[in-house]
Amino acid sequence: MQLFSADLPRLSVPQAAKLSGLTPSAARRFLLTLVHEEFAETDGRLYWLTPKALRIGQAYVDSAQLPRMLRPIVEQVARTTQEHVSVGTRDGDEIVHVVRSRYSHIASLSIRPGSRVPMYCTASGRIWLAALDETELDGYFQRNPPRQLTPYTLTDVAALKAELRQVASQGFSVVDQEFEIGMRVLGVPLTDRRGRLKATLAITTHASRLTVEEMRFRYLAPLYEAQALLKPVLD
Repeated sequence: MQLFSADLPRLSVPQAAKLSGLTPSAARRFLLTLVHEEFAETDGRLYWLTPKALRIGQAYVDSAQLPRMLRPIVEQVARTTQEHVSVGTRDGDEIVHVVRSRYSHIASLSIRPGSRVPMYCTASGRIWLAALDETELDGYFQRNPPRQLTPYTLTDVAALKAELRQVASQGFSVVDQEFEIGMRVLGVPLTDRRGRLKATLAITTHASRLTVEEMRFRYLAPLYEAQALLKPVLD
């Protein structure tokens, strides 16, 4: 199911076999199983996912303990700031949003629960990258060469590494329209009592509402307060 994407919404058996490393016969069996369970449809040559596939991601959101524990604090920060608040966690080389506040003046699809975003150009992602050692970081950039997603996206690896060192030093990350035009994001790490990074808490606002400096001045305090409240929850 993970082979389907915006670039490849429909797959043939040979494509699925090549992308997955399976034999064509094994790929066909898996695809036919998805069709049988109504997670996919086929015209006999190509296969594509059905809306039922959304149930898998929603099942995590509905059943996992972490989102349920985080939601009251997320909503509290949203009420205090009158901004959109979300929690992200790392899944491979991407950030997955697992909780978002009910209050939101932001229409972006990238911050809905279950959405995946890159790490190098997002506030949550940079917090996770800043926690990696040099070897792990080099491996990440080899697998994910930075792409210019907006005119503001930082793509130079040396400059990104310098930014990550600053994130690690200051304890928060600010991304100004690097992933989406018009979106400014301020994020802090969520760690357990042993200091292990578990998730990130971020506020997203529209660039027309506040400058980066105003975001820091207004919103770092409520983010840090939430960070302290959530530390026992994340153990």
